[in-house]
Amino acid sequence: MTSTVSATRFELLNKDNYEAWKIHVEALLIKNDLWEYVNGDKLIPAVEDNQKSIDARNAWIKTDRKAKSEVILAISSTELQHVRGCNTSREVWQKLASVYASKGPARKALLLKQLMLHKMSEGGDVRDHVNKFSDIVDRLGAMDIQVNKDLLSIMLLFSLPDSYEGFKCAIESRDELLRLKLSK
Repeated sequence: MTSTVSATRFELLNKDNYEAWKIHVEALLIKNDLWEYVNGDKLIPAVEDNQKSIDARNAWIKTDRKAKSEVILAISSTELQHVRGCNTSREVWQKLASVYASKGPARKALLLKQLMLHKMSEGGDVRDHVNKFSDIVDRLGAMDIQVNKDLLSIMLLFSLPDSYEGFKCAIESRDELLRLKLSK
């Protein structure tokens, strides 16, 4: 059974789904009028010597806690250690981005390794396989790593199981490789 967030039905954040999770949670926060707290557009009001400014600050804190709760409730328990100690929804969001959207060399190497080792299991769903392959390519593209389209076609072809041998031979015998059309 897949862990989901309330009635919205999307997977909780885990080590493999940050990009899709981010889109879902942003949509949820927008729907609930909380996104501006998370993205930093709505800053905490300064306290002046009047009750109105104190009330505005308290209202901001209360609403930000709701935003923080929405984000935290969308994180699987195995990933919660990353956001311990974060005080605001913005801090939680930025911390998750720093962990999962890193563009450092280790992250690039990990994604390239995932792409090269990605194999479809015998009897697996081709659509799921191609979607996962495309997702890895998209994440590499987001880090300014472009893999040659011919190479991608070859890698995808060789990631298919032995039961696709006839298909692979037919494609290999063509003068031109099929092009993998990836979403942008």
